[in-house]
Formats: sequence, structure tokens, C-alpha cells
Amino acid sequence: MSIAEILNLRFEYEEIVANFVIPDQRKNGVLDNMIWFRKYGNKKNRFRPGYDRAVEIANKIYKSA
Repeated sequence: MSIAEILNLRFEYEEIVANFVIPDQRKNGVLDNMIWFRKYGNKKNRFRPGYDRAVEIANKIYKSA
């Protein structure tokens, strides 16, 4: 995956999770945020619009890292 693709996915991910319930300290680092989100994000966010897409993006970026 190219850098441009990763950056586009990162932007899309950040737009989706902007209103999700994520601890404040996790909002600072995108990669840490995605790792946390993959493990614990389903507890308070699974019914929010865009949740499935956010998980898909987090998995793609994590696997390409």
C-alpha cells in the first residue's frame, strides 16, 4: 500500500471516529488509537454509523504497518 493510500485511509478513519467514544489519551496518536480501537472500540461504538468501515480501515492500516 502506498503512502498516499495510507494517508487517505487515515483521514477517512479520523473523520469517522471523531464522534466515537475513545479515551482522551488515545486521540493523540493515530496508530495507538487504531490499536486500542481494534481491541476495545466495539464496547461503546459498534452501533454508531461508520463503525464497520472504521474497523476495516484500522485493520488495513495495521496490517500494512
